Amino acid sequence: MPRLHEARWERLRSPSFSATACRCCGLPLEDVVADFGLAPLATAPVPAGIAVPFHPLRLMVCSDCRLVQAPASAPAAPVPPAAPWREEGFAADMVSSLRLDAWTPVAEIGTGALLPAFARRGVPVLQENAAGFTTHRARQLRAEGLEPVLLLVPDAMAEAPSLRDLAAGLREFLAPGGVLVLEMPSLQRMMEGRRIDLVRHGILSWFTLATTEMVLAQHGLVVFDACRTGRNGGGLRLMARHAEDRGKPLTPSIDAMRREEAAAGLGGAEAYRIAAERLVEAKCALLDFLVGAQRAGKRVAAIGVPPSATTLLTWCGVGPELLAFTVDDDPARHGLTLAGTTIPIRPPEALAEEKPDFVVSLAASSKAALACRLPGLRAWGGRFVVPLPTIDIF
Repeated sequence: MPRLHEARWERLRSPSFSATACRCCGLPLEDVVADFGLAPLATAPVPAGIAVPFHPLRLMVCSDCRLVQAPASAPAAPVPPAAPWREEGFAADMVSSLRLDAWTPVAEIGTGALLPAFARRGVPVLQENAAGFTTHRARQLRAEGLEPVLLLVPDAMAEAPSLRDLAAGLREFLAPGGVLVLEMPSLQRMMEGRRIDLVRHGILSWFTLATTEMVLAQHGLVVFDACRTGRNGGGLRLMARHAEDRGKPLTPSIDAMRREEAAAGLGGAEAYRIAAERLVEAKCALLDFLVGAQRAGKRVAAIGVPPSATTLLTWCGVGPELLAFTVDDDPARHGLTLAGTTIPIRPPEALAEEKPDFVVSLAASSKAALACRLPGLRAWGGRFVVPLPTIDIF
């Protein structure tokens, strides 16, 4: 368990943010994990010449509870919806394990993307927007007789300006004996994978099991099961219950994840100092490769247009002078540019026409998937490049 007297790394201390309070424990934030300066909102592609707003983007870590968070809240850009779980399989498992039926309602705090799979199985569903969901709103819903046996929270924990308000509302809303399922970005996976591309405005908190347990415990909620997901390169999926509900004991996965986080040093300061250095190393490695390719007279293009690439490219200062263009299958995006850069988006056929020496994958993809998508790259001597966690050229 971290202690307040642990030494901090002075080189990364940020006096300008010293008055900002931690969303979990309320202590002042002083230690910086990564400072991306002014970063654009991670939006869908935009027409050439259209300015995208830039706002400060900085990740800080609480010296006591170790919650990593963005202290300043910029307006979140609309990101194309992505289902957090494979809805049908997840719904089938939940219906079976919790014995859900027409008398056991399911609610989602979010977009409602998961609910149709439950509705198709005859389970009553309710969707509530995360914005404005508080204890007061939860009490209103309960007064109307709405008490979900299963409460789904796919993104709200990471995006909540006030974790306390959200957690208090979740406890109030969840039916006695019910199950709360949360998904949130995994701090450990982001740090290990140097996933600069996953950091964006709108994600305000990055979690470990320990920090999530602290937030929920303050409001009488207990995490009893945990697993990791493949979403966005690594997430946490946690199941919680009311503290007074003794019918759901802690599973072995809780202890296993606690040991894993302890082995990674996430309770102490050193792991965050190392993470800060490694994020800078990942930035430098990408720039070294792109600048070296340009000096060698090589042409570099990219594949993919994920909003997640916005932070990576703008923090590295990458434009069309280093990355000539990127390609996408959607004709509606052709002729647009990546948000925050002037890198043009072209159809996939542009790769065969231009025959770049290197093609950088902007979206997380396996080597096998990239090779299948561009089978002709080898014919003209081209090579793939995966930028994170370290430059991988194959």
